[in-house]
Amino acid sequence: MITRRGLVLALLLAGAAGNVHADYVLRDLDGREHRLSDLQGKWVVINFWATWCPPCIEEMPALEAFHQAHKDRDAVVWGVNFQDAPAQELRAFVERLGVTYPILGQGQSPVTPFGTVKVLPTTFVVDPEGKFARAFQGTVTVADLEAVIAAR
Repeated sequence: MITRRGLVLALLLAGAAGNVHADYVLRDLDGREHRLSDLQGKWVVINFWATWCPPCIEEMPALEAFHQAHKDRDAVVWGVNFQDAPAQELRAFVERLGVTYPILGQGQSPVTPFGTVKVLPTTFVVDPEGKFARAFQGTVTVADLEAVIAAR
């Protein structure tokens, strides 16, 4: 049986073929939609993580530092939680860590318009035109993210 989420992901993936821009829409912990298309003109770092993943937690301060340094200029970070957990539990978790970038939910579906999440953490970088630029499996650093931006 195809769920609504599965159908939406299939439609998004159909638009992603050939590195063509595909909108990516996720909801934050308050239920507000965040659309990749609303961020055209900025780099978007999409980081998949989970509360039970030590490397994910270790890289969160670097992602926060990158987000703070770039959010008002040229790039933002989205943290996509890769588990089904109550919003209040996730909110308390990221507040303890001092994370201010948007925390979005996708559940445990590994399929994204930019590739499949095979390990946690996984980070996709999307360029200002909304096209896939780079993927990282495992922890990512500020230097890694800065290098992707500098290369373009």
